[in-house]
Amino acid sequence: MDWFHCNSCFLRRGNNFVVSSCGHVLCESCIKPNHCCVCQSGCSYLPISDQMKPQEQMFFRDPISLIQARLEHIAQIATFQRKQKEKIMAFHKHKFLEMERRLKEVNKQCHRQVSELRKENAELKKPLSQRR
Repeated sequence: MDWFHCNSCFLRRGNNFVVSSCGHVLCESCIKPNHCCVCQSGCSYLPISDQMKPQEQMFFRDPISLIQARLEHIAQIATFQRKQKEKIMAFHKHKFLEMERRLKEVNKQCHRQVSELRKENAELKKPLSQRR
């Protein structure tokens, strides 16, 4: 963390740093009880350590690694959703082809029936036309 330093004395090394409730990073030597030595406002202090809550630790993490982690997570989400779309599209394509095949089959049956009915109709008309 090349940006990390005490906001009062600008010390960059050491073990005991805190972040104030007003947002200043201070080394152990610069801490004043109940007020910030940078802005003079009343404040409380949070030791900067691995025991901080995740929402507090994130301010001290490398933004590039945070972005990469988020992008990887977003990529996983996008891949999952794309696969789901592909599955539903394949399902509907299969159903469409099945229905198209069935429609052609029914259409052929109808044409056959019409042809048979025309023949039957012609056969039934023959005796009638012979009577006249």
